[in-house]
Amino acid sequence: MTNKKILVVSHQFLPHVSPRTTRWKLLIEQLVNQGNEVTILTGTNPNDIAKKYNILYFGNKNISSAVNTLRIDSNNVENSFIKKKFYNLLKKIYRMIFKSLAWPDYAMFWIFTVIKNKSKIPKDFDIIISVSLPFTSHVCASILQKSMSSKWFMDIGDPFSLKDKSFENNRFLYSLLNSYCEKKYYRAADKVIFTHKEASEIHIKKFKIPSSKIVIGHPISLIDTYFIDSSSKFKYNALPIKIGYFGIFTDGVRDPNNYLNTVASSFKSKIHHYWYINDESKKYFSALENLNTHTFKTMILREDAIKEMINNFHILLSIGNKNTYQLPSKVIEYISLGKPVLHYAEILSDPMYRFETLFKNLKIIDKNTDENDILKFLKIFQSNQVEFNYKEFENNFSPKHIIDNLV
Repeated sequence: MTNKKILVVSHQFLPHVSPRTTRWKLLIEQLVNQGNEVTILTGTNPNDIAKKYNILYFGNKNISSAVNTLRIDSNNVENSFIKKKFYNLLKKIYRMIFKSLAWPDYAMFWIFTVIKNKSKIPKDFDIIISVSLPFTSHVCASILQKSMSSKWFMDIGDPFSLKDKSFENNRFLYSLLNSYCEKKYYRAADKVIFTHKEASEIHIKKFKIPSSKIVIGHPISLIDTYFIDSSSKFKYNALPIKIGYFGIFTDGVRDPNNYLNTVASSFKSKIHHYWYINDESKKYFSALENLNTHTFKTMILREDAIKEMINNFHILLSIGNKNTYQLPSKVIEYISLGKPVLHYAEILSDPMYRFETLFKNLKIIDKNTDENDILKFLKIFQSNQVEFNYKEFENNFSPKHIIDNLV
């Protein structure tokens, strides 16, 4: 794909950090490097970020700033019980209102902002690419595409109407509308990108999407040989063995309970866990009787997290989802660093099983795994016998792989 004018419609974008913004930063850089002219239409205040692409920001800077300030403040109140309770109350009120009334999701008002500014958006794009979450981005792209002769590509991060947990809106009110609009958009789109095969199959079955429209675009990351070299020099014989987890947990989708009650319960004191999670995710550990080998940290910036992963941990832990239609992107970034990676599979059909044989630094574990299995896995790194499979990573998880598949 070269010499195209491309409009990426994504309510979330930099400097906001999420799996979707990280993914599309890399994909946009790949598109630009291939000679395309890329414009981002976003509802996130760009704050004059350095860029090789154009940005059309339509949103309320005051509201965006207030929401961002609230998010930052709520993550920095560890030593204030009253402030913590206050911010948690604000979050609950916010979620209650939007989960009850908003459609299609929390970003609903951006639809009206885009319509209001529609005349300021050029109409000569060759391709529109809409990115979810949130699903609002697809609604806006549908509105814009009607007045353009461009092709429309949809990138589906997580399911919308097919979610059976953590719904994006009030299913009682909007179930039929959700399915109707999603089916309509898949019919109108030229390409639909899913992160893995299982996610595409469930959508094809439900919405009768032609297979010719489907593109599998796995979670992506860039390989940095410096990171891999640094990981290989880590002192894997040092004790205690440190396992690091970076991310959040979500009710009904991903939580640490089964891992803690099976695999982790077999560990002796020489294995310690470090959890970089948000305050809300700590509730899953309240039932643990012994927390001596568990240390809790606040979530940190991606760049700082990578340094921690490489320099401070023997093993990086990923916990799989309890469904087949969502794939945690964090595990792909773990693998790209060359560190030993444990991925706990909650279900037999976990999508990560298809990649286990490709990477020697990845081990899929389940409820039957014990401490001896982990130590045996770690031993190959202690003896420096691991070579990173650059070719397979590029063939599966590189930005170029996705962009080439769109052609």
